[in-house]
Amino acid sequence: MFYINGNCENGMVHRFIGPVIITLLASFASSLEATPPNVVVMMADDLGYSDLGCYGGEIETPHIDELASQGVRFSHFRASPMCVTSRIAFLSGMPFHRAGGNAYSHSMPLPTLLQNAGYRTMMTGKWHAGTPDPRSRDLFHRAFGFLSGMTDCFIGADDWFIDDQPFRDFGPEFYSTDAFADKSIEFMKEAVHLQEPFFMYVAFNAPHHPCQAPKRLVDKYLKRYEQGYERIREARRERQIEIGLIDAHTELAEVDEATRQWDELTPHRKRVEAGRMAAYAAAVDGVDSAVGRIMDYLRSEGIDQNTLVVFLSDNGGDYNNGGIDQDEKQIAWAPHGNPSSSNGWASVKATPFRYYKHACHEGGIATPMIVRWPAGVEHDGDTIVRSPVSITDFYPTFLELAEAEYPKTHREQELRSLTGASLVPLLRTDGSRAAKPDFQHYHFSRAWIEDEWKVVSLYDGPWQLFNLKNDRTERHDLAAQEPERLEMMVNRWVEEAVRSGVPEASARPLPHQNGWGWHRLKMVCPHLEALSPANSSTSDSATISVSMRFSKTIDFAGSEGKSIRLYSVSDEANLIWQASPDEHHQAQGTMELVFDDIPKLEPDQAYFFLWDPGWIRVGDRPVGALNDGAFWWRFRTPGE
Repeated sequence: MFYINGNCENGMVHRFIGPVIITLLASFASSLEATPPNVVVMMADDLGYSDLGCYGGEIETPHIDELASQGVRFSHFRASPMCVTSRIAFLSGMPFHRAGGNAYSHSMPLPTLLQNAGYRTMMTGKWHAGTPDPRSRDLFHRAFGFLSGMTDCFIGADDWFIDDQPFRDFGPEFYSTDAFADKSIEFMKEAVHLQEPFFMYVAFNAPHHPCQAPKRLVDKYLKRYEQGYERIREARRERQIEIGLIDAHTELAEVDEATRQWDELTPHRKRVEAGRMAAYAAAVDGVDSAVGRIMDYLRSEGIDQNTLVVFLSDNGGDYNNGGIDQDEKQIAWAPHGNPSSSNGWASVKATPFRYYKHACHEGGIATPMIVRWPAGVEHDGDTIVRSPVSITDFYPTFLELAEAEYPKTHREQELRSLTGASLVPLLRTDGSRAAKPDFQHYHFSRAWIEDEWKVVSLYDGPWQLFNLKNDRTERHDLAAQEPERLEMMVNRWVEEAVRSGVPEASARPLPHQNGWGWHRLKMVCPHLEALSPANSSTSDSATISVSMRFSKTIDFAGSEGKSIRLYSVSDEANLIWQASPDEHHQAQGTMELVFDDIPKLEPDQAYFFLWDPGWIRVGDRPVGALNDGAFWWRFRTPGE
C-alpha cells in the first residue's frame, strides 16, 4: 500500500510523489491491458455435458471446477456432433463444409493467422482436423501428438510425432494425458523465455475410447456406478438444478428403446457396465489432473492473470463401439485393448439432454465450456453465462484479442466469411450480443437453431421443431403445430447447406424415422433398407415376425455354420431363436427376408439380435458382425 504523508516538511514531497506513483500505476495497468493475452485452449474429446463436477457430474474434477469458480461457465455452448467437424469448425471459424472440409479450401487455419499476428503457436494431443499438417511450421512452432482420431493411451501408434519427426518414446510409465501436459508445459516455457505471446492448443484424447487410465484411478470409481444409469442420471439433473445450471422445471429427455434399462440387466452385465463407466470416469479424472498441472505452471510463471484459458469438449458424450462378447475382456489399465462405455452411460453423460455424439439433438452438440481470464473477464467467479454460443465463436474472439484482420484470400484461395461472433462482449458485466443462427450437420444428422427455436433431423427422417426456451431437452415436437415456422427454418438450413456445398443438401427427408443405431446397422450392411421390428422401437405386439428389406439381392451361399440369433436383455445366456438359412431358402435371390417362426415373447421386455459376419451376402457383399455394441438391433415389446 502506498501512503501519502501530509506532515510539515515532507508533506510537499509526498504530495508530489503520490500523483506520480498513481500516474505510473495507471500507465502500467493500461500497458498490461494492451498486452495481447496468451491463449490456452484445452479440448477434451467426447466429454459429455454433465460429466464435470461444475456441470452436475459426480466425477472428481476439482481443477476444472476451480477454473469455473474463477471464471465463467457457459450453459448454452454448442460444438458440433463429431470430433473432426468440431475441430475444423474451431480452427476455421465456420462449419465443416463451409470451411472447405478437410482441405480448408475456403478458410485460413487459426494458428496461421495468429502466427501472422505475432503469436507463438503450439499444439499437443490429437489432431484429427483435416489435411493441414500440424507438423508444419506454417501452423505450429512446436507440435506433439498424433494425427488420427484415437490412439492407445499407453503405447501410442505409428502416427505420433514431435514437431516434424516421428515419436516412439512410449516407455513403461507413458500415459498420453500426462504426456500432453508435460509437453504443453515445456512448449509454454520456451514461449515465456522468448517473451512471445502464445497460443497453446491442448487436444486431449481422453475420454474418447479407448477409455484407458491407470488402475488406481479406475479402482477409485468402480463402486460408484453400481447404482446404474437412471439413478446417476437423475442425481446429475438434481445437482444441475442446485448449482443453477438448469431450471427446476427442466424435464429429463426421454431415452429410447436402444438404451437398456438397468433393472433389466443381468448381474453380470451390471458389473461389466459399472466397470466400463469407471474406466471412463478415470480417464476424465486424468484430464482434470493434467489441467491442474498446466494451471499450476501458469501461476508459477506469474502469467495466469493475462492468459485466457478455455476448457471445452468437442462434442457430446460418446456411446463408443464395444461388443457384448468383448466388453468384459477389456482392461482399462493395460495397452492393446479398447475399453468403452455404452449408450446407457452416454445418456447419463448428456444429462439432461437427448441423444449423444453424432446427433444434432442437444445431447450431441451441447458441451461444457469454461473461460478463465482474470485480466479480461469482468464477471464474478462462478458466473453462468446463458447466451447461446458456438465453437465457431472462438476464431473471431482470438482475432479481436490479437488485433488482427481476417484476410480475403489465403494461398490464392478466396476465403469465406467467418460465421461466429466474438465472445468478448459476454465477458463483460454490461456486455451483450445478438446470437447468430447455428448451422449443424454431420452426415445423417442436421439442425438449424435461431432465436430459441430449432429444427433437427436424424437419419434423414422427418424434421422436428422445438422451442428451446421452454423445452431445451427436446421432448415436445411442435412440427405439426407450427408448419410455417418449420418450413421457414428448414429452408434456411437448406440454403446454407447448398451455399456450403453439403452433399444432397436439397434431398427430401424420409417419411419415417429410423431408430438410433441405424447408421451402425448401415455400416455392417450398406444395402439394408428396413427392419421389422424396427431397431430402437417398441414392437406392435409380443408376437412378432422378423423381416429385412434390402436394395440388392440376397445370397446365402457359403454361410454354413453362421446364423442370426435373438436374446432377451434379461437373459443373455439362453437363446430364444436362431436361423441359419442356406442357398435353398425361399429368399435366395430376392431382396426381402422374412422369418415367421419366432416364439411369443414376454411383454414389456427388451430384446436384441446378434448375427455372425457373413451369415448373408447382399449384393455380393458379406454383411459384417452385429454385436450389440454400437452395432445393435434392439427393440422392446409392449406392456400388457
